[in-house]
Amino acid sequence: MTLLFWFIVLSVFLGFFFWATNLLRTEADGERFDAGLAILEFGRAYSDEAIRHVLMSADGEMVFLRLWTGRTGVMRRNGKRDLCHLIDPSELRLSASQDGKELTIEFPGMKALSGTFEFRSQKEAAEVSLWILGSVSAAIQPEFQLPSHA
Repeated sequence: MTLLFWFIVLSVFLGFFFWATNLLRTEADGERFDAGLAILEFGRAYSDEAIRHVLMSADGEMVFLRLWTGRTGVMRRNGKRDLCHLIDPSELRLSASQDGKELTIEFPGMKALSGTFEFRSQKEAAEVSLWILGSVSAAIQPEFQLPSHA
């Protein structure tokens, strides 16, 4: 009975070890973006923004973050650096492909973030474009204030 227990513990440990080393190797090669890493890095860059939802492009090249303030953030790996940016919808051009799974986003002021990004489904691409559209209303809405009692 104890031999079986130790065999299971050792198997779980070895499985975790191989999974972790494979994850680190793909991260180092730049093949994959981890959602947890994106949350940490974006949190460092914009500590005042709370993240509500994270979606990645199908190839993991770009991470889109929906924020609690209604704005949208993006994160893209550029060499060994991670570029984090809060989207200002007035400073970008967005277009969708015919199949609806790809979005072409152009940031005239930041060419390193521009590109065509494919998503796993049309739903994900539509959701990201709605987040960006929602950023427009978040940018023009005034701060909510409680009524004062005189």
